[in-house]
Amino acid sequence: MSRWSYRVPRQVSPPPAPGPRFRGFATVLRVPGAVVPAVAGFLGALPIGMLNLGVVLAARAGTGSFADAGVVGGAFGLGNAIGLVVQGRSINRWGLTWLLVATALVCPASLVAFAAAAGRHASLPVLAALGAVAGASIPAVTSSVRVLWPVLVTGLTLRPVAYALLATEFQVAMVTGPLLVSGLVLVGGVSVVLLVAGGLACGAGLLLASASSSRRWRPAPRSSTSDGRGGAGLHTLLVGSTGAGLAIGMLTLGVPAVAAGQHRASLTGMLFAAFSAGELLGGIAYGARSWRRRPATQLVLAQIGTAVGIAGLAALAMSPVWMLPVMVVVGLCTAPVSILNSVLLDDAAPAGSLARAYTVMVAAGLLGGAGGNLAGGLLERTGGHAAVFAVAAGSVVLVAAWTHVRRHSLAAAAGSRQRKARFPAG
Repeated sequence: MSRWSYRVPRQVSPPPAPGPRFRGFATVLRVPGAVVPAVAGFLGALPIGMLNLGVVLAARAGTGSFADAGVVGGAFGLGNAIGLVVQGRSINRWGLTWLLVATALVCPASLVAFAAAAGRHASLPVLAALGAVAGASIPAVTSSVRVLWPVLVTGLTLRPVAYALLATEFQVAMVTGPLLVSGLVLVGGVSVVLLVAGGLACGAGLLLASASSSRRWRPAPRSSTSDGRGGAGLHTLLVGSTGAGLAIGMLTLGVPAVAAGQHRASLTGMLFAAFSAGELLGGIAYGARSWRRRPATQLVLAQIGTAVGIAGLAALAMSPVWMLPVMVVVGLCTAPVSILNSVLLDDAAPAGSLARAYTVMVAAGLLGGAGGNLAGGLLERTGGHAAVFAVAAGSVVLVAAWTHVRRHSLAAAAGSRQRKARFPAG
């Protein structure tokens, strides 16, 4: 039985068709009730791709300082992390619909207030506070879709393809988001970016709230017993997500600083688009074949590849054009990391707490990103561009070492669930 109560007829998902696994994406979308969550997931991801960059650029325009922009970006990330945790706990307790509607209405209003304050050159504390509120109010659309997949897609062989689909469409949004930012900045300025992002967040939240799968979903009662092995596996994923978020937060600050320092600010959106394009290709490539190594081993290898790519950015910090292909490589390596974290979370999350566990894992990455924004601003001021990327690469190396040492906790979590799928030794 599923860990989630779901008041519609259960649909047994067929296995993916032979050949490249990305053909299974179409199979996932043919599952009854899957199309609307998939579309809402894409629309809900677009504001994230826009706001991660747009908030920093708006704060930079309002304060005139990348260091201050890093503080505001950190506050936005911190608010987003706290908001996700609160929303995740609320989902597990009361369901999806009311929460999606409430946040869909609050989010655009908070972004309008932030845009107005940045345009009036408000003080740093005011911008940081408004940024935190805006981050906290973003509807947890991706998290909501994530908790719907296990009950919509019941076949164990097809479920990883569903997670790869969610990750791939998220990366399509991440490619589109920075490009939208660049175009909207040219057309109407940074404030237009914030307004459009708020409208998309509102539409995505209301669309998912209207879906029958969302309205009928109910959380199952939490297990009265604690799974120590599953808890250890979740701890492994949370620490890894925090460290990876730290590196991404540094990139969010370091990449625009490099482009601005070389008087090529227009390359900022292209660099992040290259990174997201790499993540998109990496997600498709990962889903296109079956992998023999255990997921925990795959995760370590992907983390090592990410660290090597970021180290390459440190070597090219004075040449933003040559950073473009390296950003693609970094994205290629980070895509499997997010997919594997989602696959492993099914086993590591305590029974009846998948929504909370997923939002906590995402929040851990956001908290790391907030710390990365702050650290990146300080490093940019004291050590220059290369120092930002070097420290970011070092943090991912530590994450890979942590995951390698703790890989047995992930294997124990899988064993404790007695999953039908078996993975050969990695």
